Amino acid sequence: MTHRTMIAAAILSGCVAVPATAQRSFWSSSFGQGNMEYLTGEWDAATGGALLLNCSTPNNSASLSTQIAGQSPPPGSDLTLAVQRGRASQTLRFRAGPQGSVAFGRSASSAPLRQLWEALRAGDTVTIRYADGRSSVQSLAGAARTLPARPCG
Repeated sequence: MTHRTMIAAAILSGCVAVPATAQRSFWSSSFGQGNMEYLTGEWDAATGGALLLNCSTPNNSASLSTQIAGQSPPPGSDLTLAVQRGRASQTLRFRAGPQGSVAFGRSASSAPLRQLWEALRAGDTVTIRYADGRSSVQSLAGAARTLPARPCG
């Protein structure tokens, strides 16, 4: 049997391994009581980190919450997200509000939210950094499939 014949026989018999193109998603989404939430990581976990985007349908607002080892950033402190894509990095800085989250106000289409949303959809990883030096790296695998093209869309 020639090399070509063996290849043809393998293809026809269905014994050819096809590489999987789907990548595991580390993101989940849920809807309840007028809020759409997008999460990566484990919320309230004693180790690791989490990033949560909340879109409130009734008042067209959005917020960002993060945790490292189950703790939000201190109120009024700086929160830095460094989104890595290949060799490029984009750094986004926010100020944590009274509850430790970042409010984007009544406009789910605000420029800071759009910038964050686009970076998360395009990135490979995001490093969450608190002002006190704590940090956590989250995978962005699946973000482009889970987050709609438009923020809170």
